[in-house]
Amino acid sequence: MDYIHVMQMTQSNLCVVAGLPDVIADFKEINRGVQPVVYYDTTFSMGDFYVSCLLYRHSLFVGNPVMPLLLLIHEKRTTESHTLLFEWFVKLTGITSVTCVADREKSISNAVLQVLPQSSMVYCWNHILGDVRVRVQLDNDSLIVS
Repeated sequence: MDYIHVMQMTQSNLCVVAGLPDVIADFKEINRGVQPVVYYDTTFSMGDFYVSCLLYRHSLFVGNPVMPLLLLIHEKRTTESHTLLFEWFVKLTGITSVTCVADREKSISNAVLQVLPQSSMVYCWNHILGDVRVRVQLDNDSLIVS
């Protein structure tokens, strides 16, 4: 199983980092000499565990499709869990600086900036818009219309 890079217990939290070697090689090739943009989110809650996806746009294909680079399967949404994924990202790619698009989950931002301190964090437009909608609805409920 050359796609499982690590399976580790961290403070009672089982974590697995997986990614296809050919996809990682493609990512390294198309991002040679540039600071890549990656997208990261804890997308799936699968009952007792989560799946977080590190994605990128493959610029050599028409339409620049989004491709999965690495997956993190984990029991808890902690900085330590996400740190493990980004440490393996550096080990597998040799890349130490990215622009990372993510939601505003503190554990993700902390992990990225801890492992990749030269990186930039950019917050996902969809998540910000969703937060604004919730806030507007809450404010609307408290407005008095005359």
